[in-house]
Amino acid sequence: MLGSKKYQKLVVESQSGHRITVSMADTWLKRLRGYKSKLASTGVHGVLIYPCSAIHTFGMKFDIDVYFLDENMKVVHNYPAVRSRRCKCVPRAKYVLELKSGVTNFPFADIGEQLGLTGYRC
Repeated sequence: MLGSKKYQKLVVESQSGHRITVSMADTWLKRLRGYKSKLASTGVHGVLIYPCSAIHTFGMKFDIDVYFLDENMKVVHNYPAVRSRRCKCVPRAKYVLELKSGVTNFPFADIGEQLGLTGYRC
C-alpha cells in the first residue's frame, strides 16, 4: 500500500495575512498526482507537496500558481499561471505549493516570505 488515500487538510497563512486551505500530498502517489487528483482538489484551494523540488503539469486542465518553499517554509521561487505540459524545478526547495490560478491574487506570498501551517480537521 502506498499510504492513506485520504488527504490531510491544512491552512496555509502568509505573513501578509492571506489564508488558504490546501491538501497535503506526502506520499509518492499523492505527489505524482498533485492537484490533478479529485481527492486532493475537493473543497480546497490547492495542494502542498512534500518532499518536492520539481513539478509537472501534464494532464492539468487549468493553470496553476506554483510556490517553491525551503525547509523553513520560506518562498524561494514562484511561477504564476503555469500552463499544462510544463515542468518546473528549484533544486533547493523542499515543499511546493500549487494553487489554482485566480484563487488568490498573485503572488499569494512574495519570495523570502515565510508561510505558516495550521492543521485542519475535516
